[in-house]
Amino acid sequence: MRYLRTSQDFLFTQLQYLPFSIKEHEISTLNQMSWLMKTAAIEMRVTSLNRQRSHTQRLLHLLLDDMPVKPYLADGEGGMEDESRSVSGFLHFDTASKVRRKILSILDSIDFSQDIPEPLQLDFFDWAQIEQVIANCERKNAHGKVVCNTKYLHSVLVAEVNALQGMAAVGQRPLLMEEINTILQYVLERNTLLQCLHAKRHALESWRQLVEIILTACPQDLIQAEDRQLIIRDLLQDVHDKILNDDAAQELMPVVAGAVFTLTAHLSQSMKTEQKQPLAVPAAGQSQYVLMLDGSFTSSPGPDGISMGFASIGDSSLHIILKKLLDFILKTGGGFQRVRTHLYGSLLYYLQIAQRPDEPDTLEAAKKSMWERLTAPEDVFSKLQRENMAIIESYGAALMEVVCRDACDGHEIGRMLALALLDRIVSVDKQQQWLLYLSNSGYLKALVDSLADDDLTLQSLLTPQPPLLKALYTYESKMAFLTRVAKSQQGALELLRSGVIVRLAQCQVYDMRPETNHQGMYGMRHSPVFIPAPVERYRQILLPAFQLCQVILTSSMAQHLQAAGQVLQFLISHSDTVQAILRCQDVSAGSLQELASLTGIISKAALPGVLSELDTDVNEGTQMELQGHIGRFQRQCLALLSRFGSSDRLRQFKLQDDNAEGDRVNRRDEIELAMQQV
Repeated sequence: MRYLRTSQDFLFTQLQYLPFSIKEHEISTLNQMSWLMKTAAIEMRVTSLNRQRSHTQRLLHLLLDDMPVKPYLADGEGGMEDESRSVSGFLHFDTASKVRRKILSILDSIDFSQDIPEPLQLDFFDWAQIEQVIANCERKNAHGKVVCNTKYLHSVLVAEVNALQGMAAVGQRPLLMEEINTILQYVLERNTLLQCLHAKRHALESWRQLVEIILTACPQDLIQAEDRQLIIRDLLQDVHDKILNDDAAQELMPVVAGAVFTLTAHLSQSMKTEQKQPLAVPAAGQSQYVLMLDGSFTSSPGPDGISMGFASIGDSSLHIILKKLLDFILKTGGGFQRVRTHLYGSLLYYLQIAQRPDEPDTLEAAKKSMWERLTAPEDVFSKLQRENMAIIESYGAALMEVVCRDACDGHEIGRMLALALLDRIVSVDKQQQWLLYLSNSGYLKALVDSLADDDLTLQSLLTPQPPLLKALYTYESKMAFLTRVAKSQQGALELLRSGVIVRLAQCQVYDMRPETNHQGMYGMRHSPVFIPAPVERYRQILLPAFQLCQVILTSSMAQHLQAAGQVLQFLISHSDTVQAILRCQDVSAGSLQELASLTGIISKAALPGVLSELDTDVNEGTQMELQGHIGRFQRQCLALLSRFGSSDRLRQFKLQDDNAEGDRVNRRDEIELAMQQV
């Protein structure tokens, strides 16, 4: 790289002439552009790591500037006089002299469409069999591209003709050979098509890598936040326009989806960073600092104030990006689930933009009454969130069907991201249209029923040497979504109708509680490992179920006794586990979290008259047995007062060695919180 940099400034001079446009040699031209873009990406990465800012800055100007680049001089002076100018200035010149940014021009030069040869109409050969023969003759060439070996195909077809016997075959031989030539010509066109698609995919991947290096590896101060957002906006809109074209080749979708994911992630990160930075506002000869998009922005600006809008690119641009992203998801149809995985991640990053930052605990925030919070004007976060939801709902059942189907079936990562997307949408859907669709179409019932199917797989994860933990992560995503649904009263009722508590009661994995490993006082000496211990894996399975029960009990106000009855059935079905938790003497963060969740459930579920909701046909003996279980749970909970009512344990814990790492300090806070919850 040093040689290329010092030898006539090779990369800079070559990048000046991008994009190349030679239609007669499209494949070789695309390959040359791919090589040059990958080399430029490596160069920018290396110069950024070595803090060679001038070299990085020149390449950034060349790729991102929308002003004409001055001709390069052989002595290396041309273009260097502008090094003191940051990239942030390229948006503030006279619009009459602006040109299209080179990074966008390179994207324009990649033709997403591809002419596909029409299937042949054959008189002698069967087309289905010919396709099978062509597939059998496909080989990888020296460049790693899969193409059909025409010589081998020719020998196979000629051998087939030679095997024919009879006078009729001899008379038709010239016609057969002519049809073989037609087939070979078709295969040559098909090979050219495959090579061209490979070259386009390679060029697009190189372009994606170059964009990613610009956004991640180059110094952040070379591109200001406002300009970074505008660049990402233009890139997102252009790449969406090209892939959403009706003639765009489906083979390019995976690369484009990866680029969209990268761009959306950086857009969200840039806007979140901008929201936290102070903005200097001159007023009356002095500078005052206000936080962008905080609570103070809800007040109407004065005549001399500035209107910040939502970040730098405006709500309308964000809405355009959202619509194009949803169109891309729908264009994938029933296939391309791996492509939609990137798009779901992109949509999650986009929806994060409208999330309000956590409000700091200040005296001014504490002074706000509930009435002031409820009657406050709509802020930019709520406005963008409402408008986003209106756009999503405008796509109707078509979008709902695709996301819900991916959440219930398919690849594990795709299912987790689809569930996370449903979680986010349901949380902001005030009209509960998505919840209604989930219930009426049976997808919510299918998710609930799948808990029984996960039982055996989850049991296998509790072995000392478990298989892959994909099933555990999918289960956690599923339970997190069901917990989100249960946070609304209507959602809790739908879950009760779907029998989610009954399914949890039937799962045997909750009865397979491993022995607690008492290593060190208060469980503070566990060495961090990548694969959690069996007891930690068990808690990752059990605690989401406890949390779901607790949320259902809190939300189901109208049907509280019914919910309490079903939750008690769940506890009684796993009574051995419940009693083991209540009797556990271990004072670790995990065991205390189990205890805090369980005691919270028992306090909400063990209510007077709840036995009448369990089963109307139980006899007196069974009712006494159930009452005995409930009484035993209550007595064990009361016995915890002697353990945690006094502060001896907590004081003893606080007097431990304070010379600990940050993770141990956080664990100490978790244990203290869990003790207080119990």
